[in-house]
Amino acid sequence: MTAAVLALWRREVLVFVRDRARFVGVLAQPVLFWVLFGFGFQGAVSVPGSDASYLEYLLPGMIVLAVLFTAIYSTISVVEDRQSGVLQAALVAPQPRLAIVLGVVLGGTTLALLQAVLIGLLAPFVGLRPGVGGTLVAVGAAGLVGATFTALGFGMAWRLKTTRAFHAVMNVVLIPIWLLSGAFFPLSGAPDALRWVMLANPVTHGVTLLRYGLEGLPAGVPGTTLGLLPSALVTVGGAVLAVVWAAATARRPVY
Repeated sequence: MTAAVLALWRREVLVFVRDRARFVGVLAQPVLFWVLFGFGFQGAVSVPGSDASYLEYLLPGMIVLAVLFTAIYSTISVVEDRQSGVLQAALVAPQPRLAIVLGVVLGGTTLALLQAVLIGLLAPFVGLRPGVGGTLVAVGAAGLVGATFTALGFGMAWRLKTTRAFHAVMNVVLIPIWLLSGAFFPLSGAPDALRWVMLANPVTHGVTLLRYGLEGLPAGVPGTTLGLLPSALVTVGGAVLAVVWAAATARRPVY
């Protein structure tokens, strides 16, 4: 099973990296948004309880945006493999279906982490200089969010028959989840009703965990009242539940 997981992981990484347009597009979009929104709203948005610039506040959210899109859209290969017959060939191989799930999730998480690290290199330019501990927390947060959404993307791709349907469903899901995660505007400044929605959003906790890492432990996170431990527990729990759901979905017949 280990050999099958590693083979699928390698295939997912190679397919994505060789598609240069997709690779560059997923990387360029968050950076472009960061520059446009960061400079455009810098004088209009303030972070409660902090003198951090909006560019500094927005960077962790842009990293999460790259992670979400990379993780989700890496699983388009599941739909494409069904259409080409590759998925059916993998299913008749003498390997458990869990190997397919783990291979795809591992591949998508690896790609998401790669994009997160590349965008994270911009952190020193806005005054964010996390130490070793903070860097490990930030990388762990990005990896957990990547695993969560790769697994969710896998589950949706397993059920959907066309890439058009996959794009439509994912676009409806991804943007609201990201906007309501505290990535774009502070949690502490949101209206009460909206704040409860944001607290129920698992991505909010992933963004908060990433902020803790980038701001440098044990510093507080501007714009939020969430603690490090609760955010870590929710983020880990979300990743585990998503992988379990993907594994259960993979037991369904493929049409």
